[in-house]
Amino acid sequence: MATPTKKKKTARSKSALKRQRQIARRRARNLEWKARLRQALRAFRKETDPTKLPELMRQAHAILDKMARRNIIHRNKAARYKSRLARIVAQKVAGTPS
Repeated sequence: MATPTKKKKTARSKSALKRQRQIARRRARNLEWKARLRQALRAFRKETDPTKLPELMRQAHAILDKMARRNIIHRNKAARYKSRLARIVAQKVAGTPS
């Protein structure tokens, strides 16, 4: 059985059209920031040398802070990510397998 497709509503008033343009711009900008974060986290997970992990963690922290400041993600979510990254770095630098 085919899934029903929703018909997209188009804006009619000038203000609604402007709002759609603003939303599209913001969404594109937010997706760029989320891609940056994914890229930083991927690099962090892929790194095997424990001496390079603190620098990669700092880079990820900077991205998370900027995203939280710009309300792209919630500040608590940023804090949770930062906490988990710090815990991983502490474990790997200490030599304990995660």
